[in-house]
Amino acid sequence: MASPRALHAALAFCAGLMPGAAAAEPSAAAALVQCKAPAAGTFVVLGSGQHRGEPTALLMQERWLPDGRIEGVRYLREGRRFREDRYSGQVKADANCWAVVERQSSVAVKGESGAMGEVVALDQQGRPRVSLVVSPSEVLSLRYVAQAPGACRPEQLDGLVTSQQQGQSWLADRWQPNAVVQREWWQGGAVQGLAVSSYAGRQDKVTYSGSLQLGADCLGSMTQRDAAGASYNYKVVLLANGGGYVYLQTDPDDLTLGLLQHQR
Repeated sequence: MASPRALHAALAFCAGLMPGAAAAEPSAAAALVQCKAPAAGTFVVLGSGQHRGEPTALLMQERWLPDGRIEGVRYLREGRRFREDRYSGQVKADANCWAVVERQSSVAVKGESGAMGEVVALDQQGRPRVSLVVSPSEVLSLRYVAQAPGACRPEQLDGLVTSQQQGQSWLADRWQPNAVVQREWWQGGAVQGLAVSSYAGRQDKVTYSGSLQLGADCLGSMTQRDAAGASYNYKVVLLANGGGYVYLQTDPDDLTLGLLQHQR
């Protein structure tokens, strides 16, 4: 997604982020530029925006290594298209608690470089929090959620999960907004739920059921079917601390990214 020139500009942006701030607010300026080096760990990365005028959404599970290398799995929606790939890359930090992340996909896509870069805001412990994708074809910001160590099991979802989400649906030959809230009950990888939705202003309430196929690496696939007979398909990343899960819908006519929270 990002050219070397764009990444160079991002590094220059990081280096000169706050000129002149020290004279007016010395204590605040010191706090803004003091942090630890980028922290090693595993993160769930998610966000939505625009790609070449179409809606886009991104869901990744990514590992930051102590030597600055990264590796991960990416689920990507661009308009009605879905893509899954593995990638590698590196983190380059500056002295002002910002970093540039460069990624290179292992899957070649015709007409695209496969590269992606971001400007990432770090917290005082050096952990990534939020970022902006650096590419003229993208208007896309991302959020980082720390992934706890250890394997994942479907039983970590057992109990009540709620969600609030917004996306877009392909209706009448154009993208139109949708919003959905849900209450669902999980037991051993199976779910029963009730969704209240608005698709381009058309209100609906429907029950649904489904199942989750999950690997120990916290990545999985989920299929749900509602009482009207419609089916829905998702790629899922479970939060290893049992806090809930994140999903990206793969059905071409619905582009939805959801963060669902466990209610304990």
